[in-house]
Amino acid sequence: MLRTSRLIPLKKDDGSIRPIAVGELIYRLCAKALIISHFQPDFLLPFQLGVKSIGGVEPIVRLTERVLEGSAGAEFSFLASLDASNAFNRVDRAEMAAAVKTHAPTLWRTCKWAYGDSSDLVCGDKILQSSQGVRQGDPFGPLFFSITLRPTLNALSQSLGPSTQALAYLDDIYLFSNDSQVLSKTTQFLADKQHIIKLNEKKCKLISFDEIRQEGFKMLGTMVGGKEKRAEFLEGRIRKEMAKVGKLKDLPHQHALLLLRFCIQQNLRHLQRSLRSDDLVDLWERLDTMLWEEVKRMRMRQREDTVEEEALGRSLTKLPARLGGLGLLSFKDVAPLAYRSAAEASDTLLDNLGLLSSPEEPPTPIPQRTRCAELWESQQEAILHNLGDTERKRLTENASRLGRSWLSVIPYLQPLRLSNVEIASGLHDRTLVGSSIPVCRFCGSDSPLGHDELCRARNPWTQRRHNAINRVIYQHLKQIQGATVEIEPHTLSGQRRNDLRVRGSSALAFTDYDLKVYSLGDRDARSTVTPCAPNGKLADFCLDRCVNWLDKVGQVVSKNAPKVTGGVFKPIILSTGGLMSRSTADDWKDWREAMPVGGFEKMEKRIGVELVKARARTLVL
Repeated sequence: MLRTSRLIPLKKDDGSIRPIAVGELIYRLCAKALIISHFQPDFLLPFQLGVKSIGGVEPIVRLTERVLEGSAGAEFSFLASLDASNAFNRVDRAEMAAAVKTHAPTLWRTCKWAYGDSSDLVCGDKILQSSQGVRQGDPFGPLFFSITLRPTLNALSQSLGPSTQALAYLDDIYLFSNDSQVLSKTTQFLADKQHIIKLNEKKCKLISFDEIRQEGFKMLGTMVGGKEKRAEFLEGRIRKEMAKVGKLKDLPHQHALLLLRFCIQQNLRHLQRSLRSDDLVDLWERLDTMLWEEVKRMRMRQREDTVEEEALGRSLTKLPARLGGLGLLSFKDVAPLAYRSAAEASDTLLDNLGLLSSPEEPPTPIPQRTRCAELWESQQEAILHNLGDTERKRLTENASRLGRSWLSVIPYLQPLRLSNVEIASGLHDRTLVGSSIPVCRFCGSDSPLGHDELCRARNPWTQRRHNAINRVIYQHLKQIQGATVEIEPHTLSGQRRNDLRVRGSSALAFTDYDLKVYSLGDRDARSTVTPCAPNGKLADFCLDRCVNWLDKVGQVVSKNAPKVTGGVFKPIILSTGGLMSRSTADDWKDWREAMPVGGFEKMEKRIGVELVKARARTLVL
């Protein structure tokens, strides 16, 4: 039963079928755990990539680029690409068992159990038998396939001699050579090994590097060669993404924003690492503009942005959500950093293979994450320096966990759904623009950012927001084992009540909580435009100023709280944008540890949604 898989046939670009076997969950978890704990680099040849190798396909692409550049040590004349026909499903299992026993003996018993007998493949109402090859979708599949291929690749490499260097990413095999007959020799060598690998000779190709410079060459999902061919390739990929973005207009804005952030913008991220694009900056900029225009469409602003608002909106859109932005990261900014990190990591691996003869060791690779973090923090600092007090506070709130939680909410339940107007309000907040109407039609005052939730002439949503958040906290605290939660319990101060009373196994009889939600735009709130501490980050300074004021408010609430006997009182202090006091953050951590798995995250997302809904009730688009 554990080896049974659901068979999903996926249609390939050429019209053929790729059978994907999705295994049983416990089997997949165990397989991944065994690979993590038992895999050893010497299971595979040094030039076999694809299983726990750094950079995936990037070293192969990088070596191709180094040859095109004429780098020392990377001196080859021809490149042969081998296309294996139905590679994963063709492998003979007897050969696989023998190879695993020889090269990865610690996994031999596992291999024998997983592939020693036929296993069931469930496809609709039919059950098929898997008796040959490795199951595509099995976590063991890439490793066992690569181990099976190891003896053949080793023999091929030795037969071709020192003038040829093989690099393989699973079944994608590339031969870097100075021999113009390398492909014919390879075809002849593999002719009697079709039970392990059978070449599709129509798709195998031999090309000289001079041809690649002129005509380009598509390999491993990217393009190498001259600028014209690389630009043509990238333009084609961008057009496909633009077509997808064009279809978002038919969806609710919450769905469209999720697809834009987590799907569409991710589709071309790998090209930033594998495609040389230092001379294609205008194409990346076009992609950034496309994402920004889609954000403006969903924001539904009733007037055009000023030049300053346009520049600020673009800057905030490409800032990560954890720093207060929208998380649609700039392709133009990230591409050079990603490519440099990929090149450094690949050069290190190629140097270890002896393919680079530079007298100096390659520099220690700097991860893309590190480079990008430095860029984004500097961008956040630059943005904050040009903002006023209200905008700084709003950006600080947007960077908080609660303030950004609504961006990743999947609306599978009604309480998690946001209307188009509510999404538009949230996007107004993330891009730091206020109402489209310069003068408030309710009170006659100017209507800058933040006026909407402070205007006393509008119907207040404060009590409804309070009740909604209080109800969410109540529902999730009830899930804690051994806890009894009471809503609006009586106190010793007459008619005054707290919001929640929690009884549990602690030494205290109970804990009372009272929820308060304050606006950082309150006239008593601390300003963030006072001088910053020496050598301090402005983002940290703004956060401290806001949290310190919330702490002070919490102390006042505790001092004026209704009296209780035998228990303790704790205030829950939040800002209207999701920032919380330090004492509330401590309680939050305790709740997270006590709540069932996934319960705390659900509570945060529900509260984040309620905060967005409340602001949308007062914002005039």
